[in-house]
Amino acid sequence: MDLTYKANKTFAQVHSDPNKYIYVRGPVGSGKSSGCIWHLFLNAMAQQPDSEGVRRTRYGVIRATYPALKSTVIKSFQDWFKGLLTVVYDTPIRGAIKLPHPDGETQIEMELYFIALDSEEQINKLQSLELTGAWCNEAAEMQPGIIKMLKTRIDRFPAPKDGGPTKPFILCDYNSVHTEHWLYQLAEEDETPKHSFYAQPSALLMCEDHEATSFDTDGNGYKLNPEADNIENLSSDYYVDMILGSDPDFINVYVLNNYGHVRSGRPVYREYDDSTHCTKHEIEPQKGVPMVIGMDLGLMPACAFTQLTPEGKFLVVDEIVTEDCSIQAFCEDYLWPKIRNDYAGFNFYLVIDPAAVARSQNDAKAAWEIIKEAGLPYRTAKSNNPTARREAVVHFLRQQDKFHLSPKCKVLRKGFISEYKFEKLRASQTEMFKEKPEKNLWSHIHDGLQYAALEASGGRVYRRKAKPVEDIYSTPASAVAGY
Repeated sequence: MDLTYKANKTFAQVHSDPNKYIYVRGPVGSGKSSGCIWHLFLNAMAQQPDSEGVRRTRYGVIRATYPALKSTVIKSFQDWFKGLLTVVYDTPIRGAIKLPHPDGETQIEMELYFIALDSEEQINKLQSLELTGAWCNEAAEMQPGIIKMLKTRIDRFPAPKDGGPTKPFILCDYNSVHTEHWLYQLAEEDETPKHSFYAQPSALLMCEDHEATSFDTDGNGYKLNPEADNIENLSSDYYVDMILGSDPDFINVYVLNNYGHVRSGRPVYREYDDSTHCTKHEIEPQKGVPMVIGMDLGLMPACAFTQLTPEGKFLVVDEIVTEDCSIQAFCEDYLWPKIRNDYAGFNFYLVIDPAAVARSQNDAKAAWEIIKEAGLPYRTAKSNNPTARREAVVHFLRQQDKFHLSPKCKVLRKGFISEYKFEKLRASQTEMFKEKPEKNLWSHIHDGLQYAALEASGGRVYRRKAKPVEDIYSTPASAVAGY
């Protein structure tokens, strides 16, 4: 029987990944299930043969419910392997694939255990298994404890006396999740060894109306992403028809492959596309380009390190976020150490809240005076108008390839996705929100970013004309760079 498989761009990397734990996040229709099925089969082919010339492997295939296992996962295996796959509907459901290896000398014997687990209380189903590897299909529907238990069950078959497993693994696929989900924390906030995380390209791209092939319920236009995985195996209208009548939140998660948000408010930046605006790797700041540090004051000082390149790209390269910290302590204990350690040699200056001219009620000293005494060059932002500040960031978000956020900026990123938001009016029975963003950990760093964006845009993009503000204090950046 002829088996033909061509890996898409994402799974071509997955299949050669040396890490033990692999996670693939993608839109619907992106070929995740087929890629995962073939990852198991390729692993079985790569297993070293035992003394009898047999390559023996055993895999756990996990889904949240048995109906989903039968109607989707097992059906997909049968579509690929047809008569090569034998399925026994027992407890658990078992499958087997036996065929000669392409080397012409050895045999492949691949066992499959299909198990449904929708809660951590059912983990005992795994306790007696001895597996080579495991695949968790639609892992977002599962609890993290299931993955933890699976880690104890893989790397157990074949036994060491028979050569042991050549490359044990756990593979998880899922659609994008919200920022409070355990998968978001694992992929974006934790730094765990031997873990790899892949995000497939979005299936569609948001575009101008004249380029759009379909629109959502808010009137946003979309076109097919030519870099999307698996589009050659879908009808030309698959995604176009899918989004007809769909709301932007559904499209954002299931089609654009962006992280979503818990419906407790409305994100301030609907223009932000995580798959487009957040870079895959940390951004290296450009030498010779000034570092503009947008700083928010108060009891939770925060600042965003930005650059505007000669090509007009707005780079957000780093952040500092604090809680319950004085301006003086922030400057001495956080800001200066980062500048000296990470950005020595860069010309820089701070852009701060125009309200910094007001004197503190605690020590009768204005924030600008504290910053000046710390030896930090600064100027006040061109406006403190909320609309002007937001539009300064949107100005770069709307332009193709002009806004780049480093994944190093974890608080800014989570704010963009979900937590920098307009709070819903409690008394309202409809989708009505307050006019100003909610004050929280994420709002302060975003205020700082807005001050930097105003500086980068020259203050020209906001709709309401702001009153010009003179620089209160300005030391040449070159005099203190790398201090």
